[in-house]
Amino acid sequence: MRLGHELMLALRLLWRDHRAGELALIATAIVVAVASVTTVGFFADRVQHALGRQANQLLGADLVIVADRPIDGALEAEARERGLSVVRMMRFPSMAMRGDRNALASIKAVTNGYPLRGEVRIADEPYGAERRTGGIPEPGTAWVDERLYNQLALAPGDRFELGQLAFTAAAIVTHEPDAAIGFITGGPRIIINEADIEATGLVQPGSRIGYRLLIAGPAEAIDEYRAWAARQLRPGQRIEGIRDARPEIRSALDRAEKFLNLTALVSVVLAAVAIGLSARRFLQRHLDACAMMRCLGADQATVVRLYLTHFVVLGVIASAAGCALGIAAQTALAYWLGNIVSVELPRPGALPAVHGMLTGLALLLGFALPPLAALGRVPTLRVLRRDLGAPGATGAVTYAAGFAVIALMILWKAEGLKLGAMVIGGFAGAMVVAGLLTWLLLKAAGGLRSQGFTWRYGIANLRRRTLGSVI
Repeated sequence: MRLGHELMLALRLLWRDHRAGELALIATAIVVAVASVTTVGFFADRVQHALGRQANQLLGADLVIVADRPIDGALEAEARERGLSVVRMMRFPSMAMRGDRNALASIKAVTNGYPLRGEVRIADEPYGAERRTGGIPEPGTAWVDERLYNQLALAPGDRFELGQLAFTAAAIVTHEPDAAIGFITGGPRIIINEADIEATGLVQPGSRIGYRLLIAGPAEAIDEYRAWAARQLRPGQRIEGIRDARPEIRSALDRAEKFLNLTALVSVVLAAVAIGLSARRFLQRHLDACAMMRCLGADQATVVRLYLTHFVVLGVIASAAGCALGIAAQTALAYWLGNIVSVELPRPGALPAVHGMLTGLALLLGFALPPLAALGRVPTLRVLRRDLGAPGATGAVTYAAGFAVIALMILWKAEGLKLGAMVIGGFAGAMVVAGLLTWLLLKAAGGLRSQGFTWRYGIANLRRRTLGSVI
């Protein structure tokens, strides 16, 4: 029952401070902090999903098993048993011939379902209208790219030879998802049906053939299958995922994640400064009320619990508002970038909202807990002596606790001790330099007192509160 009364009293105090305008600054700081973090978080989440989806399309699947010899059927059977989509592929170089013309080409033999991610687009003639295809070449036909089409002087429906089999040039390939992932990227390309491989007679002992098993499905199922397949691999086999397929894809994803995390760090630090100043102001303006409660019989623990509940409720409400603002801001940002970047961004997940709520509460309580503890120790004598300030070294404790929270959040966002330490050191150094310059500026401003009544009293007020002005 006592807890219920304390909760109601805390809510009444919260409502009173709201109506008096006491919470406007600190609530705004929380909203801005959470909105900054969630805007970056939501947008980063959407960009990461888009990058992952684009990387999947470049790979043609979610996971690829690569081997220099035929892949054990148990790997394919296990993937199908887990409900995953599977496509087989063979890649090798060979000579394509038509009459007295020939060209070295990269041959890709695929099974039905290719590609599992992305799309293949074809055209009926060079530079003609392209269309998306929903299948693979029929047996006896091939899709060639424009370079081979020109080198062999082909026309629609012409035939050319690969090994012992003649193929009909049924279409021109204008786009294929994994065209840039292979041992030959600069030569002409041909796509054929795997059913024609045996008839070509190209698969011989010593042939340079790369075997691939393309797998796609839900992320969790893919991760579980990858863990299982990694234990089944034999010499000459390896697993490639989004980040393994090509170094440039992995590097691009890593750089994007690091850049977006650093962007979030700036938002966190700027918001922390605002919350710290607001918490300091809140402490100074509530000393009298706490002294009165102590006179009416409230002990230290009761005062601390009341204002802790007060701040938690404020943090939840303000953080929720910040999350809503962050969702709106990232939607507007994505819409604006949609006019510049043609890549469609998927919907964000809920995790950035959770991170935003935790960020708001952590920043608020990190700067508010020391003042809360100080409010519980306000002497009753302050009712008679208004000159008594906040008990103890609350300012130093507040800033130390706030800096610790910021440092932990920077390490969390940086996802690395080295980068986190560099960012913390950079911000700390910048704060020291800025504080020193501000202090020197206040000292130098003393010479402006003779410029008039307004200047004299304004500068005197700044110099009287030197520490607060510097902060």
